[in-house]
Amino acid sequence: MPHDVLMSVSRNERRRLLDAEARACKTGEWGDWERLTFPRGSAGKRWAAEFTTVYRNRVFSVLVRDAGTAVHMAVSSLSQIRPTWHEMQRIKDELAGEDATAVEVYPPRREVVDDADMFHLWVLPAPLPFTIYEQQ
Repeated sequence: MPHDVLMSVSRNERRRLLDAEARACKTGEWGDWERLTFPRGSAGKRWAAEFTTVYRNRVFSVLVRDAGTAVHMAVSSLSQIRPTWHEMQRIKDELAGEDATAVEVYPPRREVVDDADMFHLWVLPAPLPFTIYEQQ
C-alpha cells in the first residue's frame, strides 16, 4: 500500500496497519513474498519507469528492474522506516539468492535522487574483486 493511500484511510486504520507492520518486523514473520508484474512505464517516470516487477509481503515492497550490468532493487515499507542491515541482507538473500553479492551505492552528489523513502540494493552479476576475509 503506497504511503499516499495510507494517508487516505482513517487514523485508526492507519494505526492498525502500522502496528501490524511493526509486529511483523519485530517477530521476523514477514509472510511470503508475492510477485506482481505490471506494464513498463506504469511505476513512474525516468528510471522508475523501467520497473516491471514488485515483490511484497507484510512488511516490505521491493521494486525490481534489470539495470543492464546489475539488478536494481528499490526497497520500501508502509512506515517508511529505513530497513536495518539484517533486513536488507534477508531481502537480498530471499529475492536474489544467498550467494548473490549486492551493494548500496553512495553516488556523487549530482546523481543523488531522493524522491521517495526507498532504499536501494544493486545485485551484481559476479562477486566483488575484494572481500572482508583475507585472500588465500
